[in-house]
Amino acid sequence: MDAKKVTQDFLKGSLPIVEYRRLFDEEQELEAFLQKIVDDIKASGGKIEPYPFPMDDGSVSLSNEGIDRLLAPETDPGLKYGLPPRYESVRQMLTYECRMITNNVRTAAGASSFFNQVLLLYWQIDKEIKPTNKYREATQFALEVIPAYLAGGESEMYIQEHILPLFPETMKKAERKKAVKAKIKEVFRSEKGYPCWVQSSEWPIGKDGTPTTYLGKGKNSGGIYRWRFRDESTGEVVIVEQCL
Repeated sequence: MDAKKVTQDFLKGSLPIVEYRRLFDEEQELEAFLQKIVDDIKASGGKIEPYPFPMDDGSVSLSNEGIDRLLAPETDPGLKYGLPPRYESVRQMLTYECRMITNNVRTAAGASSFFNQVLLLYWQIDKEIKPTNKYREATQFALEVIPAYLAGGESEMYIQEHILPLFPETMKKAERKKAVKAKIKEVFRSEKGYPCWVQSSEWPIGKDGTPTTYLGKGKNSGGIYRWRFRDESTGEVVIVEQCL
């Protein structure tokens, strides 16, 4: 495998992110290629140079996504709380998932985070790369059409895989947004309001692969919060619990 060429194809948009993530998980060459970028910088006493991520208002956000901690994992803030560093290696950084969204490439936020991290690493050795904007644009669209109670986790993965493809990007943006919102409301049904999660969304998917119906809040106790759903394919009531 030509790991550099594969990474270029991914960053330019010709290789889908799910396929690149699969290759990263299964092929040692990709991990070794990205890790060597970091190791060479560390060996030379250099630093991770921030990538000029553009903002919607035309300004430039100089962000390094915390990747500089790869050079000094002992600076991870979590250490003071007894947590292990999240950035001791490229693999650890790219596979770390927080509440189902951080690097889950089947969600818009996860895909954008994963893409930005790989882009920043690759940019250290190739400042001429012209990356695709589709993951940034997909994240913005998701923020506009997916309600907070469905953002992240299985619910957003369902939307990304089963609802968004029904409405192609060739549609006028306003019409597409309206159609997607209507379809989401039709598919994710509720009998009483919508859950106000204390963590990320955990709207469950039924055993037949379709979203459950929200029934309402369950009984809370102490710091445990509960929400009730019904799996329409089995009639089973599903209780989701989260800790504040």
